[in-house]
Amino acid sequence: MSDEPKIPEKIERRLRLKTLRPDLEPLARELVELACTGSRELWGELTPDRLKQDTQLRRRFYELAHEGMFAAQEKMAGRVGTGERWDVSEQLLFRAVADTIAWAMLGGQLCYARRIYRFQKQPDLSASNFASVLRACQELRERAPGCMPLISDLTSFVQVGDIISVSAERRISIIEVKEGEHNKHVLDLAMFYAASGCETFREVVERTESRKTVKQMGRVLRQKARMTHVSEVMSQGSALDPDTGELVRIPEPFFPIETWDEALADLTEQAKERNWAYNVQGPIFLGAYAGDIAPRGHLMFLMALSLQGDVEQDYHIIRLADCMQIPLAPPVFSRTLADDVKMDILFGRMNVCIAVSIPALIEACEMAGMDVRHATRKELGRAKVAGARPVVHQGKGLMFSLEGREMMLLEGVIFRALFHGQQPESVLWHYLKNGELGLAKKGDVAN
Repeated sequence: MSDEPKIPEKIERRLRLKTLRPDLEPLARELVELACTGSRELWGELTPDRLKQDTQLRRRFYELAHEGMFAAQEKMAGRVGTGERWDVSEQLLFRAVADTIAWAMLGGQLCYARRIYRFQKQPDLSASNFASVLRACQELRERAPGCMPLISDLTSFVQVGDIISVSAERRISIIEVKEGEHNKHVLDLAMFYAASGCETFREVVERTESRKTVKQMGRVLRQKARMTHVSEVMSQGSALDPDTGELVRIPEPFFPIETWDEALADLTEQAKERNWAYNVQGPIFLGAYAGDIAPRGHLMFLMALSLQGDVEQDYHIIRLADCMQIPLAPPVFSRTLADDVKMDILFGRMNVCIAVSIPALIEACEMAGMDVRHATRKELGRAKVAGARPVVHQGKGLMFSLEGREMMLLEGVIFRALFHGQQPESVLWHYLKNGELGLAKKGDVAN
């Protein structure tokens, strides 16, 4: 009988090497070059201090960056405009490029991205009012040179407004596009009601207009409320969510979180040289496999993990390329990796696997001065009822505390660790140390 640990088949299958359609690579390189390097001519002049202090240079930097982004969007729009169906590879590529632009517009801030994602399925572009939205983007560029109007439906997560636009001065606006006489009529009704707040007017509309018009007016009002909510959160730091009625706060001030981005970049370069590489960053386990080893690298990674713990119970594991299919996960193009490495990952020449070890996370948190205990059944049940998504390790939830504040470990912390390159113990420490989630006393549950 072999003592070799058994790898769960469902995990092995999920981590297998996958690839985009090979003939798309030249297009992928072109789109990424446009979307990510429009300001290249200024790179030699840039320093953080100069970009902050020199307003003319800063404006020119964003104008050039936006010009490249818009050129990438125009190229994708040309393909969508043919009306031909696009396959999964094209869809993943186009949405990833659009997402890369969106993340750049949002400064890479997950707290903002979460406000414009409504957990809905993005529409089929061939069935949307894509042509009219594209015309609106072109008109915006003419009226406000240097801005970057991004078509929301091109992305995987921008679900508020038809267009999210950022000016050369970094002011963000969300725009709804309406065409046709009937749509204009509905928009006028909705805007008058929103400005006046007159319930008598709304009652008159409900009595005199068709059911379709009344329903459409309601949708316009909800859209406007969501756009106002997002704008207020981004500009003021807090606002009531129109869908839930909850007060949403964007924490201030900004707290720097430790990351493993640099380790990932080093790891992939090592893998290109010798076909494989491993790295451990506290509770983060990294493995990269290239060349002939790439198709079976995930098996090597799982075997390595099994030497340290139970693969199914102790770890949360992804492929780096999974980010291409998950809204709110920045695409590979947004990571600080060499351009060739990004293409290797997408086109099957490299597989990168990442895991968070829960036992190692507990140990790292205790070393950082936090106390850790198991959640009670009541606490775990209350978290689930509240809509939270607790991490369950060996059948139990985990509570972390520091200086009188306590929070439950939720999936959001693991998501940040795996897809945003953040060290999970650093995330927990800052949540607790700074009261970022508004935790005032032990026993509270962080959502």
